Amino acid sequence: MTCPHCGGLLKKDTINNVTPRAGQFIVIYGVPCCKCVDCGTVLYRGHVMQKLEKMVDDTPKAAGKVVMLGYPDSDMEVYNGH
Repeated sequence: MTCPHCGGLLKKDTINNVTPRAGQFIVIYGVPCCKCVDCGTVLYRGHVMQKLEKMVDDTPKAAGKVVMLGYPDSDMEVYNGH
């Protein structure tokens, strides 16, 4: 798979996703992605993006200024093709 921005090689990886929301930062660690080895562009599969959006939406706004969440291991198995 090649990067849509630079044509470099995309490799499976995990990253920490930070989403700002109304004075709050939601950090989700261990998120599966494809990352370009040349330019660093990060791409998520559709089901991963949907899961991230749901995790952010389900986080109470009163949870604090910085909220740390872990990406579910069960979803990693789907991502890795198991």
